[in-house]
Amino acid sequence: MGQATSGLTGSSSQILESFTKSECKELFNARCVLLFRPIELQTIASKLNITNIKEKNIITTSDLAYLCQLSNDKNEDNSSVSPQFKCVLNLLYNSFQVIGKFPFIQDYEIGKMNGLSIEELLVACIFHSGRYKKIFNKEFDYVKLLFISLALGDSEEEPTPITKPEYIENVIPPGELEPYSLELHDPFLDDDPINVRTRKIKWDTFKLIDNFDDVDVESLSINAHSLLELITLFLIINSIPKMNHDKMYDQLNEGIRERWQEFENNALFLLRYFKLNITNQNVKTETINFIEFKHTIDNLLPKFFNEGFTMLFKYGFLSSLISQRSRKNSTSNKENEEEEEAPPETTKSKKSISAKFVETRLVNLPSLSLIGTILTNLGSNINISNKNLVKLYAGSESGFSIRSLESKIFKWQAPTLLIVSGKRLKNKTITSNMRYQQFKSEYPQFFRSSENSLKDWQTENDKITYGVLIYQPWRNSNKRNFGDEQSIIFSIQPRVDVYKSTHNAILKGESVYFNNLGLGLGFGNNQPVNKNGVKKFLPGEVSLTIEANLEFAVFRHVSTSSAHAVSYFQKSTQEQIELTDFEDRFMITDLEVWGVGSTKELEEQRKQWQWEEKQAEARQSVNLRSLGEERAFLEMVGLVGNHNANGGSV
Repeated sequence: MGQATSGLTGSSSQILESFTKSECKELFNARCVLLFRPIELQTIASKLNITNIKEKNIITTSDLAYLCQLSNDKNEDNSSVSPQFKCVLNLLYNSFQVIGKFPFIQDYEIGKMNGLSIEELLVACIFHSGRYKKIFNKEFDYVKLLFISLALGDSEEEPTPITKPEYIENVIPPGELEPYSLELHDPFLDDDPINVRTRKIKWDTFKLIDNFDDVDVESLSINAHSLLELITLFLIINSIPKMNHDKMYDQLNEGIRERWQEFENNALFLLRYFKLNITNQNVKTETINFIEFKHTIDNLLPKFFNEGFTMLFKYGFLSSLISQRSRKNSTSNKENEEEEEAPPETTKSKKSISAKFVETRLVNLPSLSLIGTILTNLGSNINISNKNLVKLYAGSESGFSIRSLESKIFKWQAPTLLIVSGKRLKNKTITSNMRYQQFKSEYPQFFRSSENSLKDWQTENDKITYGVLIYQPWRNSNKRNFGDEQSIIFSIQPRVDVYKSTHNAILKGESVYFNNLGLGLGFGNNQPVNKNGVKKFLPGEVSLTIEANLEFAVFRHVSTSSAHAVSYFQKSTQEQIELTDFEDRFMITDLEVWGVGSTKELEEQRKQWQWEEKQAEARQSVNLRSLGEERAFLEMVGLVGNHNANGGSV
C-alpha cells in the first residue's frame, strides 16, 4: 500500500508515503473504528440484527431512527417516527454522511445517493463524541466541521439511498487517482496489519484535515428551521435522565415527544441568539451563516451541540442492549410493570426530601431544559433539574406581596433561581396607570419622552421572562447589597441572552438587594435612596429592577459606559445587541423563586423547617395560666378566656 519516501527537514527525519484517495479513506476509517470498544461495536451490530458491522453496508433512515431511539421498530417507512422528528432525522442522516466522508468532505455530493454507510456513521460518532482528540495532537475546529455537515446536509427531502452494489462500485470519486502524501511516525512494514499502519500515520499533517477539503464555508448557510428542529431535539434529550435504551425511548416517545411544540417554542427563544430577527413567521426562510453560528457557540453554547450528540450516541446505539423481548412485550405488560414498580416509587415518595416536582407556568420541563442549558454552558457548577429544585415562592399561589415573598425565601440557605415574567408595558398603561406613574417617578428615565424606546426587534405584544441565579442566601439589605460574582442574569423570552457578573475587586459581586421598606428587589443596582420621604432607584448599566408591589419590572441594558455608571453585570454578547441601549419594561404576571441544592442541602433544609415548625407549635401551646398580668390583658382584648365568641376590642 503506497510508496514510501524519506528526507531530512532540518535536523528531523521526515517519512512520507503516497496513497490513493481510497487508501487514505480506508486507513482513516480504520483509525476511527479502533477508538470503539468491542462491546460498543457488538451492541450496534446486535441492534441491527447482524453479527458484525461488516455485514451491513448501508444504514437507512429507519435504522438511524431506531438506533437514536426516535423509533421503536425498523419499519422502512418510518411509520413509528412522529412527523416532528422526521425533519431532524433527515438532517442528522445527511450531516452524518458529510462527516463520514472526512477528510474528503466534498465527496458528499456524489456519495449521498449511495446512502450512509455504517463506517461513515462510526466516523461521525468519533467526531461528535470528542474521541477525535485521540487522533489529532493539535487543536481541531469541531465547530467548523459541525457547521459544514449541517449546511451541506440541510435538505427537506428524505434521503433515498440507492443500495445496489454495482452502482456503488461504478462511482469513482473525483481525484481518486491523485496521490496523497501522508507523514508517518515509523515506516510501514510488509507484514503490518491495517490497525498498526493507521496508528503510524501523523494525521495532523494531512492538509485536507486543516482546510476541510477546501470547502468554501463562507458560501454555506443552515436553514433556520432545520437548526430549530435540531435544537428542539437536544432540549428534549437534555430533559431526560440518563437511562438505558428502553427507558430513554419511553421517555422520548411516550411522554416528552407529545410536548414537541412546547420545546420548540423554547428552542425558538434560543435560536434568536443566533439571529435576532428570526420569528415564527420567517423561520423557514431565514438562514444562519458560519459567523453567526460560531459566534453563538463561542459565547453562549460551547457545550450544547457536543453534549447533545454525545447523549444521542452514548445513550442511544452505544448503550448496552436490553432484551428485545422485553421491548416487544412492553405494551402488553405495561399494566403489570406499573404494578411492580409502583410500590418502590410510593415508598420512596414517602421518604423523599421534598414534595414531588410539580410544573408551574414558569418552571416546567421545556423551560427547565432551556434554563439548564443556559447555565451549564456558562460554566455554572449548579446542575438545574427537576430533581434538585424546591418551589419556595409562587406569586400565583402565595400572592404578589413582598412580605409573602420574604417569608417564603429567607429560610433557604442554598442557591436560588428567581424567574419573573410579564407583558411589555403598552403606551396606554404607561400614561394612565397611576401605580406605574409612581414607580416611573422614582425610576430614572433613560430614553427621552420623544424617543421611541422600542427597537426593531421589540414589540408591544412581547411576553418577557427574565431569570436570576443567586448563590448567597437572601436577606434584608436595606443598607448594603449582598451577593457574589457567581450571580447571573439571563433572559428567556422572547429571546435568550446572558449577563454574567463582572469581576471587580471593589464591588465584589454584591449586586443584589432586597428592600422591604418600599423599594423592592434589585439586581445590578446600587442601593436605592429612601430618605426624608424621597424614594429613588439607582439602576446599573445592566440591571433588573422589581418594584415593591411586585407589579412592574424593568431590565436595563446600557452599552455605553459613563464615568459614574455602575456595572455589576457584563453587557450582552449577542452580536446585534452588544452595542445597543435598550429597556424591557413590563407588568409582572408571574414571579417564582426556586431553591436549588444537593441532596445534602435539601435534607438539611427539611430538618430546619421541621424544627421551626415544632418551635412554632410549642409557642402556640404556652400555658396561658402562667402569664399573670399578661393574661388579664389578653382576656381584656378577647383573645383568651371569657368565652366571648365575638372577641373583643381595645
